[in-house]
Amino acid sequence: MTFKRTLLAAAVTGAVLATGTAQATNGYFSHGFGVKSKGMGGSGVAFANNSAMIIATNPAGITDVDNQITGELAYFKPIRGYDYTTTNPMGSVSGSGDSDREGFFIPGLAFTYALTERDSVGLAMYGSGGMNTDYPADSGNYLGFPGVPADGPYGDGEAGVDLKQLFITPTYARELMDDRLSVGVSAVIARQSFSAKGLANFNGTGPVAQATGLPPFSVAPQNMTGQGHDSAWGYGGKLGVTFKATDRISLAASYQSKIEMDEFDKYSGLFAEGGDFDIPATWTVGLAADLTDDITVTADYQRIEYSDVKAISNPSTAYLNQCLGSWMSTGAAGPNCLGGSDGAGFGWDDVDVIKLGVQWQATPKLQLRAGWNHGDNPISSEDALFNTIAPGVVENHYTVGFSYAMGSNHEIHGSFMYAPEVDVKGENQFLSDLAAQNGMPGVSQDLQIKMKQYEATVGYTYKF
Repeated sequence: MTFKRTLLAAAVTGAVLATGTAQATNGYFSHGFGVKSKGMGGSGVAFANNSAMIIATNPAGITDVDNQITGELAYFKPIRGYDYTTTNPMGSVSGSGDSDREGFFIPGLAFTYALTERDSVGLAMYGSGGMNTDYPADSGNYLGFPGVPADGPYGDGEAGVDLKQLFITPTYARELMDDRLSVGVSAVIARQSFSAKGLANFNGTGPVAQATGLPPFSVAPQNMTGQGHDSAWGYGGKLGVTFKATDRISLAASYQSKIEMDEFDKYSGLFAEGGDFDIPATWTVGLAADLTDDITVTADYQRIEYSDVKAISNPSTAYLNQCLGSWMSTGAAGPNCLGGSDGAGFGWDDVDVIKLGVQWQATPKLQLRAGWNHGDNPISSEDALFNTIAPGVVENHYTVGFSYAMGSNHEIHGSFMYAPEVDVKGENQFLSDLAAQNGMPGVSQDLQIKMKQYEATVGYTYKF
């Protein structure tokens, strides 16, 4: 009973802490789940590696995991910013901005328990993804107009977003075919929290909008920016299978459904379909091979289907221009305006991810790991403007990690990830069109958004 009470207390604590996550690697999803997997580039759909956090990647994997509870804490440091040069007939001016808040703690907690020789259950709670930016008011204002007192990137002072995601995944798995095949299923309970600020020039109330007569680019301008945090719950499922083709080679596949979320009512004028911000489906296939008794290699392919969520995938600049056209022709916001039935989004494409990892059993107690993760940049140049507040553009991730056994019941773990800077450059056509409509032809702007990342994770496992 004492252990059960301790486990329950740890689970509740983990759930509370995990609501504070904020990250962005493969788009806005983490590059991997579990400190062991993170040290191998996030790979391991076919390699449970005796970690309860395999639940987050492949629920079938828990049949190969000892009874255990494992916890971890990551320190994630994304460095984000933008640069711009605005040119007009009188000359040019340059500016830049950097997001202030750069450090986040991301916890994770999981346990597994074998009910019988073939049946196992588990539970994992972890931050699945997120995004946070916080540009101060003295950041360069690339929507600035001569004579219009405005500051911050969008001319409305401090600007940014705060998206947090927590997943809770109760899991069951069973071994079949003389232990060569494992099948697992997880219920996925998701909680999201979101806030946005500094976007008033897109709802008609900011200084640039007031000075230029710009209409609201939203079907519900009162619910678009500066509404504080809003939260939503959603539900989905995850299926996984692992097949031991030989004594040294395992194959696996995992699919997580689209998570149907409740709407963000406070931001029904920002996200398409009245505040709808579902979590896209993902699927992963991979293999693990023991090259020797001490060396294991892993290779995964993952696809993240951002295109199935309008608030993420719909174009930004093109749809905002269509929204402006709707105001000019009909005097009302159209379906392509922010919050509309087919409203402007962030213009993200689907992401394909390759994950490679290697683990070496250096001594009976020490494991060393390394990995590489390459994901597509989901953002195209024409959508750079709106993605200043969500610059999920990094592509390559380089990782290392270790585990050390302290007796038969205790292990400590660590991993480190570095993602080099990637930038996206584009022309701010929105500003050019706005200037032309206000009697200032010949205005153009080159805009660049950029990001790089660091992450250090520590973990502890107790086997019982």
